Amino acid sequence: MIGERLAAVREGRGAVLFVQSRAGFGKTRLLTEAAAVASRTGTRAGFGAVQPSDQVVPMGGLIAALFDGREPLVDPATRHRLPYLPEQRYWLLEELESLLEETALASPVLICIDDMHWADGGSLTALRTLPPRLAHLPIMWLVSFREGQARAELRAAIESLEDIGAQTLPLGPLDGDAVAQVAGDLLGAEPDPGLLELAGRAHGCPFLLVELLRGLQEDSLVRTDSGHATLVEARLPARVTDSMRERLSRLPEPARQAALVASVLGQRFSFGHLSAMLNKPPSALLTPVDDLLCADLLTEDDGLLTYRHDLIREAVRDTLPRTALRALQRQAADALLAAGSPPVEVAAQLAASADPGDQVAVRTLHEAARALGSSDPGAAADLARRALELSRPEDPLRGPLAAETALLLHAAGRVEEGKSFADHALGEALSAEQEAEARLSIAWMIAVSADVRAEAGRRALALADLPGDLRARHLARLVHNLVSAGRPQDARKLLGQARHAVRSAGDPDATFTLIISEALVDYARGRFGPGLERIEALSQRRSEVTEPVRTLLASRLRTELLAALDRYEEALRVSTDGLVAGQRDHQGWAVREWEGGRGCRLLQVGRLGEAAAALDGVVAAMEKATPASSLDVQAAVASGRVAMHTGNEPQIRKCAAIARALLETGARSGQRAGAWLLALITLWEGDAAAARAQLCALGEAERLTIVPLNPVDIADEVPLARIAMAAGDGELAACAVATARQRLRLNPAVASIAGTAAHAEGLVTGDPDHLARAVKCFGQGPRPLALASALEDAGKVLAGRGDRDEGVAMLGQALELYHCAGASWDAARVRQRLRALGVRRRLAGMVPPRSGWPGLTECELEVVRQVARGLTNRQVAERLFLSPHTVNNHLRRAFAKLDVTSRVELARLAAIHDNTAGWDGPVGPGV
Repeated sequence: MIGERLAAVREGRGAVLFVQSRAGFGKTRLLTEAAAVASRTGTRAGFGAVQPSDQVVPMGGLIAALFDGREPLVDPATRHRLPYLPEQRYWLLEELESLLEETALASPVLICIDDMHWADGGSLTALRTLPPRLAHLPIMWLVSFREGQARAELRAAIESLEDIGAQTLPLGPLDGDAVAQVAGDLLGAEPDPGLLELAGRAHGCPFLLVELLRGLQEDSLVRTDSGHATLVEARLPARVTDSMRERLSRLPEPARQAALVASVLGQRFSFGHLSAMLNKPPSALLTPVDDLLCADLLTEDDGLLTYRHDLIREAVRDTLPRTALRALQRQAADALLAAGSPPVEVAAQLAASADPGDQVAVRTLHEAARALGSSDPGAAADLARRALELSRPEDPLRGPLAAETALLLHAAGRVEEGKSFADHALGEALSAEQEAEARLSIAWMIAVSADVRAEAGRRALALADLPGDLRARHLARLVHNLVSAGRPQDARKLLGQARHAVRSAGDPDATFTLIISEALVDYARGRFGPGLERIEALSQRRSEVTEPVRTLLASRLRTELLAALDRYEEALRVSTDGLVAGQRDHQGWAVREWEGGRGCRLLQVGRLGEAAAALDGVVAAMEKATPASSLDVQAAVASGRVAMHTGNEPQIRKCAAIARALLETGARSGQRAGAWLLALITLWEGDAAAARAQLCALGEAERLTIVPLNPVDIADEVPLARIAMAAGDGELAACAVATARQRLRLNPAVASIAGTAAHAEGLVTGDPDHLARAVKCFGQGPRPLALASALEDAGKVLAGRGDRDEGVAMLGQALELYHCAGASWDAARVRQRLRALGVRRRLAGMVPPRSGWPGLTECELEVVRQVARGLTNRQVAERLFLSPHTVNNHLRRAFAKLDVTSRVELARLAAIHDNTAGWDGPVGPGV
């Protein structure tokens, strides 16, 4: 199985294989042999093992596979330039992807990662994301884990990779013949029945079997004569039956001490670490370490010492009294820190061994929590909480620790635990002012739901004797969070109080926040012009605020306002600029927000292929954690709508699952979006009554306020009116028309808003004049799918009233627009309407090609051109002002259409196409 996959990698295809076994069953040996075979056959191999301490060391096994060894896959000098800071954790994964891509473009690669059951959150994220993204490259992933110790997250990652052909190879116990062969090879003679019976007590575990046989030899319990090995005495040897303490006692005292101390340093450690722990010069440890090597307790691995097996290290460590173990763990932490080890590498020892008031432990755990915050917020929250437990009451770090712990718990999806911590631990740990500062951090955490953020603000404002500037900041932020939570009326009631507090405080941060909040209130009320004026006036005050979250919210709101006013070119330009800036500044959360928003804009202007490429990656992240921010929710709804336009049923199912999760979260804005998306999907399936029922998921009266969402799609009243009329709900229909009319009164010059009002009224009244006006208005705007929908409805009504020719003409125009946008499902529906009228529209090029070079969209073709020239995904992204994820999505679709599975095949096909189509530029030989 491994040989077949290595052969496929040499041909340019990727592969993923997991090796599963219990401890001692040979998975490490199998990976080592696979790496050796790969190297002999022209495939570069890297080997890394995840350590138990890697629960808090991000991506340690993968980084070791890339940078360690005699011939590392990646230049070791690059390792020191990787982004390890907390705010750059997202970019560590990006950098590793880019380095792997560059390496695989030069030569086939085997990545061996052992003991993945110890993996941290960052390693699991890498496992989930890198193999699919790099599946088109000649990379084989060979990953082992212990049976029975794989966490649910690892199991989920393995299951997700089955979509790209990943398989699992289980290593079971040796059978009787294999046990006899191992015994014969190790003893140099054929074992007798008594010896085989005793060997059977190893239950087929290769490690225990070898330990048993070596123990029998050591204790002279086996006699070899004339090619036969005979058991002298039927008992287990001391190597197995004696406790590890007794085994250690047979070693010289210096070696015994070295073994005990080494057991708390982790599975792999340096000679220098051991020297520091024992407070002895390295020269004094030569003999003790040699004794441990000769005793097969330790071995050497790429310049480091390591226990020969986890079972040995654990057994040695378990011989230590608990008090001694804690003291040694604390000493090990000091030694590692003194040697320059990152805080994350010593966090586990400190968390287990430090006593209350240990300032070094508090600060080290705090630094480790910050380093892990982006990659593994759950582990980071536990470290931050432990640091808080160890801190003294007067320690100034208690405030930041309490705030960060609450935020990390939310980010890890431990919502109830986070709420409880915020409600109780913050108040107990901090003064009122410190608590308010901590809660302000929560109020600005856009990754958590607006309801949680608003509650943080309310609790802070309930505290006594808050300073004026802090109170002003909370009030200004609370207005914003209330609107985001779907409670604009509450926000408007609070606005006067917030304005007064901000004017009195004169605080620049509060003033900046208030202007954003006022603009959002305008936006929620449909006053798009005044809202945009407020946001654009903020450009003069940007220098007063350095916090990136605030500037991001202002810029994102600007794009929503521009889009609502039909200024889509500007909105897309701002989105692209924000995406580029986020990539440049290594702000992963900003890239995700901009990419999702850009996908929504692309949907609205009818560029469905590009929209899907931008949104798919955002939605894939939501499948692992229910989206909390309104912008994530917006992207989920947009992705579902793209999938409905194109008939992509698997993506529709994914979005429906996200929508159901949103309904269950309890966050008001998310529930409304979930109900709306499920209603749209149910209508797409043809069940209007069920669609209306989805709108009533939060209550019968709530169906009237589901739309508009926040962010707003100014055309949503059209499908709302469609559901209402199909389900016979006159009240809902009237509400849809009234909302669209009110928005038009506030924005009379916006073509798409006028078109939406006319379209909704035309659906409710059945009046073709309203529908004709909708066609005219949408024709003056930038939304081709909205125009096509109005044409389709107008054509249907006209044909139904006997004006067949005019109806057919309008349906024909709708068909052309749907076709040009790539809305294949909508186009098929219109064709059915035309066939029912006796018309078979067979215009040249009307049936879009779905495969081959003609089937590529313009963006897909450009990406293929750049990749075929030998550029990496990151280089293509920089040239085309996209994110690497979007480039990867375009490339994946192109592979499917061209029926290729690797860049090697793509290069060959591109070379042929180059000769016939006249591409400008060479095809890269290294592809």
